[in-house]
Amino acid sequence: MSITDKTYQPIQAVTVKANEDLSAFRFVSHLGSVCAEDQKALGVSDLNWLKDEYSSVVTLGTIAVETTTTINIGAPVATSTEGKAKPAAGGSEINGRALDSCIGAGFIKISIVP
Repeated sequence: MSITDKTYQPIQAVTVKANEDLSAFRFVSHLGSVCAEDQKALGVSDLNWLKDEYSSVVTLGTIAVETTTTINIGAPVATSTEGKAKPAAGGSEINGRALDSCIGAGFIKISIVP
């Protein structure tokens, strides 16, 4: 599913110094880096940011996030490789809840779980 049909409503965003280049619509860690698999996220970037820039990260509200695989509406969402989203499994940190579905890799809208 394309990013062009996703709308989002950020309620809160914080600024964090990017410790590496950050791609839009990916989970970002509290350290300003791309989240690793099953890591608790600070939030989701909504723009591309370069290393050492002060980046805005949406930490509360709804936002689009890129996925690695199929995610169904209502499913809890965790981080996969490269800060992308995947369905949460037992023991995964839940970073959001899917507000729509996608089949295969693509984009979904999530409600961020702080």
